[in-house]
Amino acid sequence: MQQPTQGPGERKKFTVAIEGCCHGELDNIYATLAHLEKVEGRKVDLLICCGDFQAVRNMDDLETMSCPVKYRDIMTFYKYYSGEKLAPVPTLFIGGNHEATNYLWELHYGGWAAPNIYFLGYAGAVRFGGHRIAGLSGTYVAQHYHMGHHEKLPYDERAVKSAYHVRQLHVHRLMQLQQPTSIFLSHDWPNLITRYGNSRWLFSKKPYFQKEAERGDLGSPPNQQLLEVLQPDYWFSAHLHVKFPAVVPHWQQQQQQQQGQQQQQQQSPGNNQKATRFLALDKCLPGRDFLQVVELDVQGPLELCYDAEWLAVLRSTHQLMSTSRTAPPLPDTRTGPKAEDVAFVEQLLQQRGSSSIPNNFAPTAPAYDPAAGRARGNMPRADLRNPQTEALLEMLQLPYNLDHAASSSGAGRAWVNRPAAAATGGGTAYRAPLNLLSQQQGNPEEIDIESDDSDGQPAAAAGAAAAAAAAADTFEIPLDDDEDDAAAAGSEGAGGALADGAPDSDNEAAKAAPEAGSSEAPQQQGRSAAAAAASGQQPSDLDDPMFGRVNTSEFPYYNS
Repeated sequence: MQQPTQGPGERKKFTVAIEGCCHGELDNIYATLAHLEKVEGRKVDLLICCGDFQAVRNMDDLETMSCPVKYRDIMTFYKYYSGEKLAPVPTLFIGGNHEATNYLWELHYGGWAAPNIYFLGYAGAVRFGGHRIAGLSGTYVAQHYHMGHHEKLPYDERAVKSAYHVRQLHVHRLMQLQQPTSIFLSHDWPNLITRYGNSRWLFSKKPYFQKEAERGDLGSPPNQQLLEVLQPDYWFSAHLHVKFPAVVPHWQQQQQQQQGQQQQQQQSPGNNQKATRFLALDKCLPGRDFLQVVELDVQGPLELCYDAEWLAVLRSTHQLMSTSRTAPPLPDTRTGPKAEDVAFVEQLLQQRGSSSIPNNFAPTAPAYDPAAGRARGNMPRADLRNPQTEALLEMLQLPYNLDHAASSSGAGRAWVNRPAAAATGGGTAYRAPLNLLSQQQGNPEEIDIESDDSDGQPAAAAGAAAAAAAAADTFEIPLDDDEDDAAAAGSEGAGGALADGAPDSDNEAAKAAPEAGSSEAPQQQGRSAAAAAASGQQPSDLDDPMFGRVNTSEFPYYNS
């Protein structure tokens, strides 16, 4: 499928900044980018956030976020939603496990959460600079994976958590993508990813990860499937509040018949072998590795654009969406979108004259007013229809399918007059995801917030240099880096969920933000197992026999 693009102009490269868990710290993250530009002269063209974004517009939205009441805070997103501030750089984000779920549901297929701040959707793909950026919101829990999106406002205690759990439909949709993916985003890590990085270093820093990893369930099996099938150039994650790099080779397998047996021919990454560079990032706190900067070749317009193939996938799978507990069975082949849907989208974008995503943000709820104080809000009573979602579905000539009941159709739509929807045709489906390697009954790396823990009061952001670090996170008790924390975290809850009851020693250790550009990448204790295999030599004695090592020294880090 031909992806419409505009001329790249004279620029050869553009800069993307990737941030780990946002936790509502937009002011400090944007100040970090300004500090980086001042110190190093790097102007960021696109900011990507890997979940726990917390697009909280008002105190009512806080009631839909999975978080003990004592840790809820309005934070800073509302300023950008209300227009008090404008995001200084185009910002793209996915959802995590601490979100204003009611608002993200409005933008289920993606849309502007605020001017210049775009939600990729529960699953989605867009283009920037001609590169595909795809992603999956939420975290994986096996017992909810095959369900429909049955959670309906007002959420009860269970629904407020299960609402952000990944559903098979979204993985199925992403599996249909056939064209190359430059960047993939997820909140939780792909399963088995620790086998491709310095796991010894990781376990020394987070010892309570080791049991999960050795069992082969530290991470999301659907993410592992997507990694194996889509093979993106980069994969960025967050969630576990630690920086962890890895390089995943994608072996080119050539089946040969030799004496009645199939032979596999594998090549080492290095001889033009395809590989994915994975990086998990920390949350925005002083002295933490929460930011990564990469440069990509300019291949298209430096603005967010529709991905034509993804739009065709949405048309082809539209009828598979379920808002009940049961979901329809998924097709069992990976054939991509239907030819008629591909042709429809190509004609649509040609008629539009551009693949640019329209700047059609429209508020659907009032913004928080600081003068009104911080009295606890009320759980919203009904889903709202966002005019952006209506416009997208109208453009694709698809019926609206996010209402949980016929009686809720259009209820409380928008609190302001909506602009006319710019529109311009139905669908079918395919390919169920690969069989899961793990069927655990809970998310093994789900980080719970314990209501009896204390993470201190939010720290005030200070100055341009200190803006390189976020204030203390009051939304999630962070995993402690001390060995003593292993005992606190060792009491794994049902399903292997990690519980961290210790205060965050890093908050005390890093009062001031380090200078942007300082490198603090984990030192590799061995060399690349893949390179060793290619040379016929054995890996270093420091290489764990279970977890291979790869050299990521070429991966630049910013601990700004």
